[in-house]
Amino acid sequence: MASRIVKSPLRLLQEGGSEKPWNVLVVAGTSGTAVLAALLVESPGTNLILWALLLIPAILAGYHYRERGIAAATVLGSAYLGIMSLRAYPNLTAPLLAALLPFVAMIALASLTSTVGHLTREQARRESMEGAPGGAFLLRCENKTIADANRNLADTLGYAREDLRNMPVSRIWPYADDREQFFALATPGEKTAVIETQFIGRGGASHWFALSGFCLDGATISCQISEITRYKEAEATLNAERRRLFSVLDTLPAYVTLQAEDHTFRYANRAFRETFGDPEGRTCYEVQQGSRRPCNPCRGTLVFTLKSPQRWEWDHTNGNTYEVHAYPFTDTDGSTLMLQLGVEITQRVQAEEALKGFAGNLQAKNRELEVMRSQLSVVNQDLDAMVRKRTADVEKLLTQKDEFISQLGHDLKTPLTPLVALMPRILQREQDPGLRRLLEITGHNVTYMKDLVEKTLQLARMNSLYIELDLEPLNLRAELNNILRNYAVPFKAKAITLENNVPAPIGVRADRVLLGEIFDNLIANAVKYMQNGTGTISIDAAREQGIVLVAVRDTGIGMTREQLERVFIEFYKADPSRHDLESPGLGLAICRRIIERHGGRIWAESDGEGMGSTILFSLEAVDGP
Repeated sequence: MASRIVKSPLRLLQEGGSEKPWNVLVVAGTSGTAVLAALLVESPGTNLILWALLLIPAILAGYHYRERGIAAATVLGSAYLGIMSLRAYPNLTAPLLAALLPFVAMIALASLTSTVGHLTREQARRESMEGAPGGAFLLRCENKTIADANRNLADTLGYAREDLRNMPVSRIWPYADDREQFFALATPGEKTAVIETQFIGRGGASHWFALSGFCLDGATISCQISEITRYKEAEATLNAERRRLFSVLDTLPAYVTLQAEDHTFRYANRAFRETFGDPEGRTCYEVQQGSRRPCNPCRGTLVFTLKSPQRWEWDHTNGNTYEVHAYPFTDTDGSTLMLQLGVEITQRVQAEEALKGFAGNLQAKNRELEVMRSQLSVVNQDLDAMVRKRTADVEKLLTQKDEFISQLGHDLKTPLTPLVALMPRILQREQDPGLRRLLEITGHNVTYMKDLVEKTLQLARMNSLYIELDLEPLNLRAELNNILRNYAVPFKAKAITLENNVPAPIGVRADRVLLGEIFDNLIANAVKYMQNGTGTISIDAAREQGIVLVAVRDTGIGMTREQLERVFIEFYKADPSRHDLESPGLGLAICRRIIERHGGRIWAESDGEGMGSTILFSLEAVDGP
């Protein structure tokens, strides 16, 4: 009977879900001691020591277990009354009245200490909640509302503490799956429930928390939070970088793998999987070589043993060649892996083989070329001797040609000079009209032959390699005025207008005599092709980037495209119908030789027949002399 009485409060306290198991042992021990003393001492109804032994477990039970403690004290008091009844039987009245006082005291003290214990624990709980570093709150299990919350939580979410009290937790914690998981974990008798979740603040901002909680008494869950928003943001950033890294690795044309020391794969990018297949659970020699044994020797083993990078090449069964760069790699868990980068170099290897063959052929060709170079050197020596001999022969012929032309001109000019001087006097004395006509024709022919000889000698002189020009800075406008002064009287009689439009400051570097020859020939050529012997000749000049461009324009018969291309050829006449003996057709050819000897160029332009012509030439420009 006694054992059943002792077991009842113990079982009742265990069902109370005490936070500290040793409290149950203390209450049970003191209760057992009191019951044992009640069985053994004399006069148990009046023994003060026995009363103290009964009151101690009642006080402890009430303090620690509230209503269940009061019930346990009631059970203990009932056991005391039962013992008293058994020991006083059959005289029950006096002993029961004596035992009633400690029984009532036990219940009263249990109730009082229950209230004191509850208030003390509540105050400690509130102080603990207020002092929680991250935030804390009490959550009712039945209606899932917030019983209380500390200031840290309220400030973090942007609420006042009064706003959070009695608020449904779903308003700040809208994620139903997380709530159900947390409530399932935070049950009486279980360990502290811990989850990572998000709360929503008053302004709609999301906060990540590590939420921990344990059930206090089956009705309230004590919760504590630590904000991990920055950690979650860093984790999200890290995951994004991880995905970006994997994306980059998957876009590489080379394969990238992580291998363990047992030859298995920890990672393989897309290029590897597409080339060799999915390596999941298989070794490198199975995936890449189709073999059941590791390679001998295995170059990857050196990466683990030497802890240094390695490089090698290997041939796949599909005919491709790969270049591998392998490096030691430490994984996040501290394990040592091997990072491999494999690049297909089949085309490069083939190109190197082809290059080796080409290099061999090139060496053979070089040897042949050396032989040919030796032979060519001999030929060049012979050719050089021949060129020097031919050059000497040509120079001798040119010298002979110049001497011949000079002698021929002298021989022709000698008999022509008296004829030119005598023909006008003979023509004056002759009275016969028929004979005078013949003498006039003869005089014109003599004059033509004299001009032809002089211009031929001049052209030959300009073609000579040994002629030296007397170059000096000249004012182009002043020189042209001196030349045009000779044409003023005859041109006035023929109604030919000469215009000097050359700007005053323009200067050229030229031979004064030859410059006069140029303008004399160009003016004479322009006059020769004037329609009806009248017209205008205008001369312009402009300086452009270190040269002076001179233009001699006339209003004559003009030229066709074919004539423009041939006008500077010796003895060419633009109008073949004119078989006059006034010009031999060497004037423009002489101008071309003079301009070329000055380092310039000359050309002709015309808009067509009847549109006039323009002769343009260039000379070196100088600052005005």
